[in-house]
Amino acid sequence: MVSKKDIKRVIILGIDGAGTFIREAQTPYLDILLAGGVQTHLARTVYPSNSGECWGSLLHGVVPNRHESHVHIQKNRSYPVDSMAPSIFRILREAKPDSTMAAFVSWKPIITGVIEDIEGMNKYAAPDEELVPTIGAYLRSNPGVELLFVQLDDVDAAGHRHGYGEDSTEYLKAITRADKQIGEISKALLEAGMLEDSLLIITTDHGGGGLDAFNHGSDAPRDMTIFWGCRGPGINPEANLSSLSIMDTAAVALHVLGLPIPRDWDARLPAGLLD
Repeated sequence: MVSKKDIKRVIILGIDGAGTFIREAQTPYLDILLAGGVQTHLARTVYPSNSGECWGSLLHGVVPNRHESHVHIQKNRSYPVDSMAPSIFRILREAKPDSTMAAFVSWKPIITGVIEDIEGMNKYAAPDEELVPTIGAYLRSNPGVELLFVQLDDVDAAGHRHGYGEDSTEYLKAITRADKQIGEISKALLEAGMLEDSLLIITTDHGGGGLDAFNHGSDAPRDMTIFWGCRGPGINPEANLSSLSIMDTAAVALHVLGLPIPRDWDARLPAGLLD
């Protein structure tokens, strides 16, 4: 089991709409970051493979019809603080009232319809190019942060505009830009002395081009299969993640933060991931 002294924080970096096409693009920063960690291009997201459902399952550890983040987003209402499907942020806050946590997103509905209104939690929404330097400044000023979620949106926007997949040059270029932005965030972590004692999870919510070259949402493999990788103390680089679900991200986060995984969750801690 990984102890609290080994990992001081969990940082989840999400690239919206990248699916498994990360392996088709130039991603030098991801290659370096995950060289000592573990990754898979065979993880699965939830159905329907849309952002509200997928990010909701990542942050709540349950299937979409249980968290209903997409419903709250569609009705433009805040996620209820008394939901029977709390997010990892609410679980952490209730277990540790003084914990520092933050979410920086490009797609604003995440910080209203997916994450509860939690007192003292830092939430910020802005386009990717503005978001990344803001994250860097936050990390340098908040070395005690225990849980941080980041969502970059330009890759998904490029997929909708230019098409998803290995044949879309503009889409692959967008993945490379996101890779560089993750490199900038990692540099801020390094400069703040936070990189080596963090669990860094890098993933995406869904792919695209399954039934429609410019869309997603279906149960086709190109929409449902996603990239997932992590690095940090105690991570087993030989772990088999081929059966990993996007929901399992929540279980991993809670476990390394020293919190119990709710028994009724659909998320599971991947066997062999942690030494």
